[in-house]
Amino acid sequence: MKFKSLIKLSSLVLLLGITIQTFSQSKKSNIMDNTKNEKIGLLVIMKAKEGKEQEVKEFLLGGLSLVNAEPKTESWFAFQIDEQTFGIYDTFEAEEGRQAHLKGEVAKALLANAGDLLEGFDPSKDIKTVDVQASNHKVGNQNNGLLVIMKAKEGKTSAVEDFLQAGKSLVSSEPATLSWYAFKINEETYAIFDTFADDAGRDAHLTGKVAAALMENAPLILEGFDSSAIQKINILASK
Repeated sequence: MKFKSLIKLSSLVLLLGITIQTFSQSKKSNIMDNTKNEKIGLLVIMKAKEGKEQEVKEFLLGGLSLVNAEPKTESWFAFQIDEQTFGIYDTFEAEEGRQAHLKGEVAKALLANAGDLLEGFDPSKDIKTVDVQASNHKVGNQNNGLLVIMKAKEGKTSAVEDFLQAGKSLVSSEPATLSWYAFKINEETYAIFDTFADDAGRDAHLTGKVAAALMENAPLILEGFDSSAIQKINILASK
C-alpha cells in the first residue's frame, strides 16, 4: 500500500515537472501578468452579526477607495463566503507595506466598527499574517472566487509546497483564472485563493488539472481534506 502511494506521488511530481518545463518554453498572450512582487499578505475572516450583513458588505465596498490610496498594498480583495461570513485577502511586497496597511484607514475603521458589526471578532486571532508561496494574474473583472484552506500531514509540508509551486504553472494555461494565490498561514496550514469573471470560469477551473491533482493527492499530503474545504466565494471589491 505504501509502495503504491509512493508511485502515485512520484507520478504527480513527474506530471507537474513536465508541465512546468512545457510552460517555461511557451510564452502565450494569455499568460498571467506577474509584474507584482507579492511576498506576504493578510487573511481576515469575519462573521457579521445577525441583521448586520448588509452593513458589513457596504463597509467592505467602501474600503476599496481607502486601499487604492495605499501604494504599498499590492492586491486587496473583499469577499463573501456565505450569508454571514466575509473576508479580506491582501498582499504586499515587504513587511513595511503590511505594517502601513495595518496602521491605515481600513484597519482603523475595521477595529472601530467590529464591536457593532461583527460577531466575536478578535484581531489577534482573526487577522492572520501569511506568506505568499506563488501567485499569477490576468486582466479581467473579478466577480467570483474560491478559497481553499488545507492542513499538511505531519512531515508533508515540503510536498504541499512543491504541489502549490507546480500549481502556479498549471493555472497559467487557464484563460478564465484571473488571479491565483497559494499562501502559507502557519507551519502546517496552507491556502489557495483564486478569482474568475463568472461561474463558467470557476467551473472550468474546478474541472481542470489543479483541482484534479489536488483531489488525487490530498490523501497523501493533506490532513482530513475533502471537497467541502473548497469554498465558493463572491468577490465584492478588488484592487
